[in-house]
Amino acid sequence: MEMAVRRRTVDRGLESVEKATEAKINIVGIGGCGNNIISAFYKKFPKNVKTIAVNTDSAVLKKTDADEKVLIGRYTHKGRGAQGVPDIGREAMEEDIETVLRALDENVDIVIGIAGMGGGTGSGGLPVLMREIGLRNKETIKISVVTLPMREEGEERKRNAQFSLKETLETSDVTVVNANDLAMEKAKSVDLNYAFSMVNRKIERSIYALVKMQSSETGPGYVNVDLSNFARISYQSGLGFIGVGRGRYIFEAFDDALQDDYAKSDLTEAKGAIIYFEGKSVDLRVDQMREATDILSRRYRIPTVFMGVRPTFEYPDVRVNLLVTQVRSHYVDDFLAELGL
Repeated sequence: MEMAVRRRTVDRGLESVEKATEAKINIVGIGGCGNNIISAFYKKFPKNVKTIAVNTDSAVLKKTDADEKVLIGRYTHKGRGAQGVPDIGREAMEEDIETVLRALDENVDIVIGIAGMGGGTGSGGLPVLMREIGLRNKETIKISVVTLPMREEGEERKRNAQFSLKETLETSDVTVVNANDLAMEKAKSVDLNYAFSMVNRKIERSIYALVKMQSSETGPGYVNVDLSNFARISYQSGLGFIGVGRGRYIFEAFDDALQDDYAKSDLTEAKGAIIYFEGKSVDLRVDQMREATDILSRRYRIPTVFMGVRPTFEYPDVRVNLLVTQVRSHYVDDFLAELGL
């Protein structure tokens, strides 16, 4: 009896330590695109994840689902939006930056900012937020997940996106780009709403993959990925790639993850990678996992590769979640080269 009581006491102590050491993750959706995306997966995440919606448009913000909502620029722009002008979004974020920062968890470990590049609020506000987080808490990992406008949206939005993406790359540790034009190519010229929904689903599964790597609520793994591993490959790493694949076998899921790309990313000689395998124990074959990690190390010549393995009956197939940092992209390079800076 005494031993059982002692064991329960130890277990409670371990649970409290686990809770205290679990990574704090905040997801901040800025502007219309960011608000729409976090609304789509609100309440789907573990308890260590907090969602925050930020906007200059009070009507859009009111309809958004999030743990917290912050209206920025309320005094200068009166909740009427940023008119598609990044300077207004920038001014609004600077005006209410203290309110936005207070909405973040204290000592937050990872902040994931989501925004569409090309408009006003997201384009202007995201770089300001990432800059201020970096100045005030250098330990926080700053990940930006952004979309680029379609060419049909016009030169003004394209120019806005170019300047904003450049600033976002400079102020974030990792920036993951999703180009709507490439989504249209993958959608094979079907309707516009379907292409946009493809990008939204891509962002949703990318962020969920990041969260699973750092949450104990998804269940214990055979091999876990520590926050220190995550931080090591993420700090000041520029362009990033996140791919989520599924298949009957690990090879099939791994290849699917490599194809889950909306920026024509080149992983060769990247800074580091995390590959996270999920599936039924019988499907998580050691030889196939080893070969997948060897491909990252040898074919792509990535020097630092961390592996996570989580057995689960959550999925009928195998899932491979892949994060690679400091990648290259001729598509992004060409997009920014037009600035002539």
